[in-house]
Amino acid sequence: MKVVLVLMDTLRKDFLKTYNTNSFVATPNLDAFAQDSAVFDNHYIGSTPCMPARRDIMTGRLNFLERSWGPIEPFDITVSKVLQEHGVYSHLTTDHTHYFRLGGEGYINQFTTWDFHRGQEGDPWISRIKDPEWMPEQYYGKLRRQYQANREYWYEDEDKYPTPRTFKSACEWLELNKDEDDFFIQVEVFDPHEPFDVPKKYMELYDKVYTGPYFETPNYGEVDVPEEAVDYIRKRYAALMTMT
Repeated sequence: MKVVLVLMDTLRKDFLKTYNTNSFVATPNLDAFAQDSAVFDNHYIGSTPCMPARRDIMTGRLNFLERSWGPIEPFDITVSKVLQEHGVYSHLTTDHTHYFRLGGEGYINQFTTWDFHRGQEGDPWISRIKDPEWMPEQYYGKLRRQYQANREYWYEDEDKYPTPRTFKSACEWLELNKDEDDFFIQVEVFDPHEPFDVPKKYMELYDKVYTGPYFETPNYGEVDVPEEAVDYIRKRYAALMTMT
C-alpha cells in the first residue's frame, strides 16, 4: 500500500470549498487534491496546539487528557513505527520548526528518513547579528526579528517559500520511489499558520487598498486592532491558503 498523508497547520475547514461551497477563498490546489483523496465529513479534532495534535495523530491517543505540550514519550506507539516493524518504509518531509524545539523531541525519529526545509516562523536559520534590512517601525501584532531575517532569502520568490519547497521535496520523493509497493510519506507544512506571509500576487487577489501598519501575525487574545486590520489579516490568511 502507498499512503500519502498531507498535514497542514491551522487549516480552517469552513474556508475549504470541499466543505463549504460558499467560501470566498480560492483553493485550487486543495480542491484538486481533495478530488483524489479520502475526505472525512465527521472527524473532529482532539488536542488543538501543534505538538499535542501531532501526538494525537501519530499515536491515536488524546494527548490533552494526560498532559499539555510535549515530546513523543518512550512508551508511545506510533503509526510510522508500527509500519516500519511490518516492512513499510516511512518518510517525513516538513518545514515545521517545532520538531526541533524543546518539547518537540522524538517525533521525527519515528520515521525511517526525514528532511527539513528551513525558515518557517521563528526557525533560527539565517544567522545575522545586525537587524534585517527591512524591519517595519509600525506594525500590529507580533514581529519576529528572526523571521524577518529568514524571509529575505525568499521574499517574493514563490519557489523559495518554505511551503512550496516542502511540497516540491515530496513530489521528488514520490517520483524517486514511485515503483515501490509499500511506503508511508507524511508531507507536513506549517502554513497556513501565522505569519501569514505570501507573495504580493496572492494578496492582491483579496486586498489592494489596505494602507495600515505592517500586519502578518496577530496577537493571541482579545482583538486589539482596528476593524480594517481584522479584515486585512483574514484576507492574508485567505491568500496564504490560495498559495498552498
